[in-house]
Amino acid sequence: VGYHLNICECDPDDQPATEQECAMPQCPSHSSDHGGFLPNPDSRKKTVPAGRADRNRAGRLQSHQWRTGPWGACSSTCAGGFQRRVVVCQDENGYPANSCDESTQPIEQRSCESGPCPQWFYGSWGECSKSCGEGIKTRLVACQRPNGEHFNDLSCEILDKPPDREQCNTQSCSINPDWSTDQRSSVRS
Repeated sequence: VGYHLNICECDPDDQPATEQECAMPQCPSHSSDHGGFLPNPDSRKKTVPAGRADRNRAGRLQSHQWRTGPWGACSSTCAGGFQRRVVVCQDENGYPANSCDESTQPIEQRSCESGPCPQWFYGSWGECSKSCGEGIKTRLVACQRPNGEHFNDLSCEILDKPPDREQCNTQSCSINPDWSTDQRSSVRS
């Protein structure tokens, strides 16, 4: 075992057969590219009573059926997008076929209403961080739907985003205020 010898050195009576008989099962009928059926080789030898051939063909057509894939993602996150899926006609072995009943074909596309588009919502400005000398005030700005469902900022029109901070109390602070009196004022009695 595992040695390679010249065929001349071997006993011809011990040589294994290079061919042997086998019994293969009959192949099933398949549809042709034009939607018809390829004849079974043995069917040429049989005679079929009138009317029965149509019933046999109808039985084969019933075994063809529509199959659908899963629905794809919605084309829009809001305001009425659509979803698609694959719909194919197949025979009983899963091969493509062209003879499914078109009146029963499942839909390939449907609308997917995922609600209104999110938009920018903002709260009131908070207090200034300083009473003078350039403070900052902030407010909450969020991308959300009217029902309060929050989204990533990129789901809203980013160029329309309202500011969430701004400067306040920009006047300079006085270090030592001078008190002065107006000498022109007088008191009348």
